[in-house]
Amino acid sequence: MNKIIIVVHILLVCVSLIGCDNNSNLNPSNDKANNPTNIINEDTTDYQGVILEINESSVTVGTDNVDSEASYPAFEVFVDNQTKFVGIINEFSKLKVDQKVEILVKGKWNNNLNNKMVASKIIVSNR
Repeated sequence: MNKIIIVVHILLVCVSLIGCDNNSNLNPSNDKANNPTNIINEDTTDYQGVILEINESSVTVGTDNVDSEASYPAFEVFVDNQTKFVGIINEFSKLKVDQKVEILVKGKWNNNLNNKMVASKIIVSNR
């Protein structure tokens, strides 16, 4: 009888461990729906959202969530002559506020001396 109880406990522990998804809690940025900062894995794009503002050599990207009581961060991403544009437009001058974008950033932006994020690729799509 004791052996049966021990085996049942071991099976319950194994089943509960198998049911755990260790990625969902350790890296919530993989879940785009529950990601208010829009920062996602470096293997895909670094930032995604909508263009909030366009400056001379940068765009400010934020979320398009409509929760008026919440605040969401916005990120300024700079472009240079090596930044590639993909999707419904192919150059910086054609970007418009409210367009949906996905951005890949060159290198590690926090190691940049000027602390600027420079885009290597900006993918523009319809909202």
